[in-house]
Amino acid sequence: MGVMTLFTVLGVMNGFQHSTIEAILELNSYHIRLSGNLEDPSIIDRIRKITNVRAVFPFSDMETLIQGSFSDPMVCTLRFLPEDILQVDPYLNRILTMIDGDFDLTDPKGLVLGVELARYLGVRVGDTVKILWNAGDFSTLSPQMEAFIVKGIWKSEYYEYDAGWGFLPFRNSSLLDRNASPIVPSSISKLPVYTGIKLVNRFGDELVRRTLKRIVPPTIQVTSWREYNRAIFGALRMEKTVMMILIGLIFIVVGGNIYRSQQRHIFERIEEIGLLRAIGASRTAIQSVFVLEGAFIGLLGAGMGSALGLFLSGRINEVFRVTEKVVNTVFLWVNLSLRVSLFSPANFYISEVRAVIPLGEAFLIVLFAVGSTTLAAFLASYKVASIYPVEVLRYE
Repeated sequence: MGVMTLFTVLGVMNGFQHSTIEAILELNSYHIRLSGNLEDPSIIDRIRKITNVRAVFPFSDMETLIQGSFSDPMVCTLRFLPEDILQVDPYLNRILTMIDGDFDLTDPKGLVLGVELARYLGVRVGDTVKILWNAGDFSTLSPQMEAFIVKGIWKSEYYEYDAGWGFLPFRNSSLLDRNASPIVPSSISKLPVYTGIKLVNRFGDELVRRTLKRIVPPTIQVTSWREYNRAIFGALRMEKTVMMILIGLIFIVVGGNIYRSQQRHIFERIEEIGLLRAIGASRTAIQSVFVLEGAFIGLLGAGMGSALGLFLSGRINEVFRVTEKVVNTVFLWVNLSLRVSLFSPANFYISEVRAVIPLGEAFLIVLFAVGSTTLAAFLASYKVASIYPVEVLRYE
């Protein structure tokens, strides 16, 4: 039961965290970012050839006000991406679900909005929104509202991005030349430009980071996702560690039960133990019988618990629906007006619960379960050392 509970709880927790981590890394920080625009195409080509690199592209961010059909403007973050970003980074299609329209960045006056931001603004595909720009030089800044057309509405299942993010086309000419485009104000050229890098395996970021430092100019800062998201990822790790410790306390109870059970078992077999000792069996040989028995109990329990945990984790949404139906049926029988909802997409802002159980964590759970029962049996088997054949044969 302890293994099953740990598998199920950690699987669901990992599913929630996996969605959060994927949204942060794929939409916000990326796996590695370079603080500066790499204007030399040869450097970009060398970066693309690095092993484990999946995509390389420039981007820029700006926080501003956006106004739709409603009178109140909203604060939003605008990210400027290349118009061919879906070809450069096809994985973006898996993170973003288009609710309406297309992810079209080819129109210099078009943008795509998060679904919650579009709802707050009261706009749909084809509607016009106004964005606040600061036009002119720093000495003569003058805010103005620029009109853009909503080309698409997307959802990432991460509320912060859906409610406050929009994407605009990244035009190199507009960003590098202050007077190149009358459509996109010249103030955008003052925004810092970054280079985003996505990896095939994000855990191999350190090797790629060392390679990048040898390629890019010394003025370019190389930041990995571990450094950029240290606070939130540290909080997620602490949350999961504390949850594992709390649920893992059940193994201490299990170990205590196994310890007392083996002690009682040794006392019940004291005649056989005395006889075996009398005919020459060593203490170690007799102890090993009880230790192996404890290990077998642990293996059997861990095996059954792992199977049940994997089954429940893989069908956790069906488990929620069946449990809700049973509980609500019972409430209906006893004439209670209560209704239970174990999982609602409106509350958790995800369409369904996804369970993720890494192989390493599964192995640690099984190892801890088997280790606790084996250790308990080993400690209980020390009782064999106090059994003397002469006393057993005389009194038993």
